[in-house]
Formats: sequence, C-alpha cells, structure tokens
Amino acid sequence: MIKVYLVDDEPLALFYLGSMLKDLGDFEIAGTSTNPLEAIQAISETRPDAVFLDIDMPEMDGLQAAELVQDTWPAADIVFITAYNQYAVDAFELNAMDYVLKPLQRTRMEKTVAKLKERFKQRPQTAIIAEAPIIRCMNMLQYEQREGQRESFRWRTLKSEELFCYLLHNRTTVVNKETLIDLLFPGTEYKKAMTHLYTTIYQVRKMFEELHIDIAIAKIGAQRGYKLDLKQVRIDVDMWQEELLQLDRVDQDNYERHQKAIDAYAGDYFEEQGYLWAESERHRLRLSWLHHAVRLASFYVDHQMLAAAVSLYQRIVQYHPYSEEGHLGLIKAYELMGGKLAAEEQYRNYQRFLEEV
Repeated sequence: MIKVYLVDDEPLALFYLGSMLKDLGDFEIAGTSTNPLEAIQAISETRPDAVFLDIDMPEMDGLQAAELVQDTWPAADIVFITAYNQYAVDAFELNAMDYVLKPLQRTRMEKTVAKLKERFKQRPQTAIIAEAPIIRCMNMLQYEQREGQRESFRWRTLKSEELFCYLLHNRTTVVNKETLIDLLFPGTEYKKAMTHLYTTIYQVRKMFEELHIDIAIAKIGAQRGYKLDLKQVRIDVDMWQEELLQLDRVDQDNYERHQKAIDAYAGDYFEEQGYLWAESERHRLRLSWLHHAVRLASFYVDHQMLAAAVSLYQRIVQYHPYSEEGHLGLIKAYELMGGKLAAEEQYRNYQRFLEEV
C-alpha cells in the first residue's frame, strides 16, 4: 500500500480526492488537512510516501508548503493540485512528481497514480548508506560511497548544482535567501525568484535522498536562510587540508607521506564548474599546494633524489607557470643530474615566458 497525505483548504475537494484515490486502489490515506501548517507537523509524524498539495491556499501556498515538507520528511513525493494552470511551470521546475489541474478528471488521475506506483515499486525498501561518504570538489564534482568508486552527480538543472556548491562552499555559515536569489536568479521578480529557489532546493534534497547520502539543507528561520548539514559526509578539500596540518617538516621518515598529500591534490577547487565566487578559495588552495610542493622538491634536491625533484618541479611549473622557485628549482635539478642541455632549454623557456607576460 502507498501511504499518502492530502492537503487542500477546501474540505469537499479533500473528500473527492480521497475517494478517487481509494477507488483507484493500493492507497492508504495517512491523513488529510485543510491547514498546511498543521499538515506539515502531521506529515513528519505519519511519514507518507506521497503528499498531494493544493497550491492556492490562504495561509501558505503549496510551493512554500512543499519546501517545509522536505524539511520534515524529504522522502515524500509531491503531487500538486490546483485550479490555476499559471503555476504549472513552477511546479514542474520544483521537480514535483506530478501536477494535476482541478476539476480532477479520473483519466488524468490514473496517469498520476501509475507514476506513483512505478516510483514506489522502484524505491529501495532498505537504504544502503555508506558510513562516511565523500564529496569531491577538487577538479570534478563527484561523490564516493565506496572507497575508490567515484561517481558523478546527475543534477536536474545547473541551478541546482550551483546552489549545492555554494552552500557547500559556505558550509560553516547561514546563507540568506536574498543572497541565493541574487546569485541564481538575478533580475527575476522576487515572488517568482522565491518559487524558483524553493524549486531548486527541492531538487537538491530529492537527489541526495535518492542517492542515500545523508546531507540536509537546513532552513534557519530567524535568519531567513539555509545552511548545509553534512552530518557524517566528508569533503575532500577538508580531508586534504587536515592531512597537511598533521604533517611535520619533510624528513627521511615522512617524505613519502608528503608526496601522497601532494598527489592527492586532484585538481583545482570546483575547477570544472569555474564559479567566480570560488576563485578566492581556489587561489588559496593552489598556493597551499605550491608551498608544500616547493618544500618537498627542495628536500629531494638536498638529498640527491633528483629524478623525484625533476618530476615534482615539472608539475610545479605546469600548475604555477609564474613560480620563480619552480623554474629555478627545475633548472638546478637538471644541472645536478648532468643535464646541461635540458637546464639551458628550461632557462630559455623561462626567459621567453617572462618576455611574453
């Protein structure tokens, strides 16, 4: 049986909808309400598989109510019902399971019911959640639920991807709604932009629920904003920086660990997305990598590990072509290896680079 909760400010409409669903079979009516605020509390307690929401209600419209439903019970599929088709685009953008116009037609409701039954059939009965999933935002945005098995997200829209990335970037603070609207929907009329924002948040929540990754977007009411709750999920950038902080000065006992940390820098922060708002952090992380890479390469030179020094200096000048330490270090390493011609060629390359800047 599929458990559903019905919300509509018209009692007669609730009765008619409940009767139709019972007639179509395999549905348990977990509850009904004409008050969306009361319904949200009841939904958190009854935990239905789907919620039928009227959009046009006096206390709170259905789009706002859907957001609160996702706060309390994100597993529920949303079906919007309304007499006004002007909300259709917003509802579909919200990634609602379906959108049905009043007056309800049996043939149309049969299609909605078929969708619900198919989704219910495909829904795993037991969620397999990794103990500590990893979100990777160096180079390519991916997630890892089993060690070494990286997968790409399937975002509903580019807006939902950027919303998640921005909340992840600001994970220690509350991001107010106006900031998100200015970022994602600049120039859009406020009420429509708010609807789009609710839509996008819904999409992100739904995707993580389907992936069984325990990440929540918490609504902070007093500050009219949102904060990402990562719970046990780890972030590769945090893990990388923690490893660097734990490393002592490079020596014979730990240089291999330093090399692993250097190699773990998989690429720039949100490199694939190239968000301008991430540039400051991107630059800071690149400089952190450069600082540690130069220290390790210098250690290799001092201990006559010249092949390792050359390899690392080559990476340094590739990632940081303006690094004087990288170019001069590579020239020195070539000379110590007896590669006079290679050293001279590198010197000429560096001169040409400086002239072109």
